[in-house]
Amino acid sequence: MLHKGSRLLAPGSWHSAAPLLPFACLLFVSLSVAAGTPATPVFDVPKLDNITIDGKADDWGERGFRVDILADAFGKVPPAKDFTAKFRLGWNENGLLVLVTVTDDVFLEPATKPEELWKGDSIEFFMCTERGGNESYQVVVAPGCDPNSPEIRTNISDYRKTKGEKLTLEVARTKTDKGYVMEALLPWKNLAIEPQEGKEVGFQLYANDSDKVDQRTQLLWYPVPEAHSDTNRMYLVRLAAKPSGAVQATVFGAYNAEGKAVVSVAAVPELKGKKVKVREGEKKEGEGKLESEDGAATVKIVLKSRDKDRPYGPLTVQLEDEVLTTITLPEPPAK
Repeated sequence: MLHKGSRLLAPGSWHSAAPLLPFACLLFVSLSVAAGTPATPVFDVPKLDNITIDGKADDWGERGFRVDILADAFGKVPPAKDFTAKFRLGWNENGLLVLVTVTDDVFLEPATKPEELWKGDSIEFFMCTERGGNESYQVVVAPGCDPNSPEIRTNISDYRKTKGEKLTLEVARTKTDKGYVMEALLPWKNLAIEPQEGKEVGFQLYANDSDKVDQRTQLLWYPVPEAHSDTNRMYLVRLAAKPSGAVQATVFGAYNAEGKAVVSVAAVPELKGKKVKVREGEKKEGEGKLESEDGAATVKIVLKSRDKDRPYGPLTVQLEDEVLTTITLPEPPAK
């Protein structure tokens, strides 16, 4: 079953080789582009027992809240042979538990300074007491898979307004045939959080891949970067007994060079062959079928032309006959 989560990308935030005005959402909750902070879903994260931070997934079993696909800030998923990342979340009395699985064909961790670890292969964790709040911190972890940098290295940046205990974390990783598994515990004491069911905290994760110096691919959960300077650019996770359903697809809307609206979907390979429809109200504006592409299932749907004086209203995206998400595109580009 697909989870009804969502993600929002602010228009015009990044440069791209293609002249697009981007808008993205991770399936599946209604969002709109409006002034101020957009509404976002809350994801339930289950309490887990008997988890040892050793960089191994065996003690997780099938447990945890799963995010099975990550995309970059333009909704693009790299080829599976190059770089993929997925993660799971849980919690216990000591902290938030994170299990990250990465496939990577080239390992490069060139940084000589801790504050530059993000430039190479690395995972970044962000936590805050509440979305939009002032009590937050960031952790960057280089996995130590590069033969020239064979040890895990970490850097913690403290953005807390109220300084408390020294920031710490537990982290471990194991190498695999195709990449690595990283496991972390982000202690509640870092933010003076009392863990209990129903408690909500902000969380964001980036996965960075570098195949050569000064080149980097960054995959994000919440699709807007710079979470260190704006904690609205995180999702809320809620401590719970049972997890929300797995996140298995991303949706990205943009205007192409011809000024036409394009809705792109990238999903886990298991969704290949599923039909995607885009509607405005009861009127179908476009449809397509998810096809295999470099280890994902993707489709790009060019919507019917629309006069610039009559922009699209809310668009409903469906997988087969199930409503997945409702998005509102930004203003169309000037002609």
